[in-house]
Amino acid sequence: MFSIVQSTWGANLTSQKITPGDTATAFSANCLQYWEFFLYCDGVDAGSTAVPVGQWIVGQTSSARAIVKSVTLVSGAWGNANARVTLRIRSLSGTFTATENIGVGANLNHLTVRASTTERKCSDEYEYRGAMAKAVLLVGQTNTSLVSTNGATPDQTSLVGVPLVATQSIVIQSIDDIKNFKVIDYTSGSASTVQCSFYF
Repeated sequence: MFSIVQSTWGANLTSQKITPGDTATAFSANCLQYWEFFLYCDGVDAGSTAVPVGQWIVGQTSSARAIVKSVTLVSGAWGNANARVTLRIRSLSGTFTATENIGVGANLNHLTVRASTTERKCSDEYEYRGAMAKAVLLVGQTNTSLVSTNGATPDQTSLVGVPLVATQSIVIQSIDDIKNFKVIDYTSGSASTVQCSFYF
């Protein structure tokens, strides 16, 4: 199944989890277009180990998310609070907050974002740099949401938009439809969640 998807749509390089609530939400610009970032971190919890490449990190304050592409220990040592770390990340949604704790899964106190900066776009050349997604796979995870791709905002009151129920999927392949995408809860307070996979 995935090999067919891979050859038909391209490489699945970014992903985004959207929990729109009552606010119409578009795709993250950093998932829709492929960019990599450096995230500078100060201090590592005592007893901690290196963040595994390929893992998701989550900000405790911002709820920003990204996938770790590489980890560089700049100074200090893992397992000591004096470590200085540079993470190279992709699939960034949201913005990490300076001094917030981040980590893998439920371990939200693994690293602390450096006080003087958050993420910075990588300036070197790398594969797919700046490329736009060719297709997006949407999968309803919890409750029903309303999706629109025609530039109009989906509406809960008049139920304008395409319903996306839990476990249902939709593929968007037109660049205009991808750019115009918005999603909102089908019913106010129903807490829908949509998982999005971007192919390049």
